[in-house]
Amino acid sequence: MQTPVQIPPFLRGDVEGVHLLVSVWLRNLEEVEETVVRWASDLSPAGFWWVPAPGTNPIGGLVRHIGGSSYRLLLRGTGQEVPEALRIRPAEEMAPSGRDPQEVLAEFGENLERVRAGLRALREPDLTRTVQVGPHEVKAVYVLDHIAAHAQHHAGQIITTRKLWDAQQDR
Repeated sequence: MQTPVQIPPFLRGDVEGVHLLVSVWLRNLEEVEETVVRWASDLSPAGFWWVPAPGTNPIGGLVRHIGGSSYRLLLRGTGQEVPEALRIRPAEEMAPSGRDPQEVLAEFGENLERVRAGLRALREPDLTRTVQVGPHEVKAVYVLDHIAAHAQHHAGQIITTRKLWDAQQDR
């Protein structure tokens, strides 16, 4: 029996009922989520929190950071204040914590769902509104576009780290 070939998100077409650009972002986030699930969901805690070398991040930290930073970028891109409890430096967010991998993955999924819901609610005027990010004022579309770009960047790191973990296990 052959495994059915899954159509990659970028070939799945428009997401009904949303602005075309939002549709693109939602498809990109589908790819991020599928990448995270594929490369991180079956890891043991040791593999999930393994740090391959000084200055690198464990898969668990990357998963946590993708979810958290995506949600923070959505808040900033929609002109909302980031609550104090969600303000965390990337290095701290990506540090090994030893939390149960399934708990971290569930939190990641919840954050991505918040982001998807926020993106689905956007209309044209929301994209061109000026928002504040630190000392910078920029059109919201640039901040919102960065959600998927940033997430894909770190999803690629998850793939590489997983391959290094697997290679180390084969020794």
